Amino acid sequence: MIVDGLPGSLTSLNPNDIESVSLLKDAASAAIYGSRGANGVIVIKTKKGGTAPSP
Repeated sequence: MIVDGLPGSLTSLNPNDIESVSLLKDAASAAIYGSRGANGVIVIKTKKGGTAPSP
């Protein structure tokens, strides 16, 4: 799970802070996130967070 561009956990998020949720489940997610993205990646953007540079 990616929260504001960084690996994160859903348990540490306040549901009221979530702005958008996306599911990446294709070859692009595997290419970007490597073996961690092989089964798909959940990307969460919070209302207060920014974006981090790609790894």
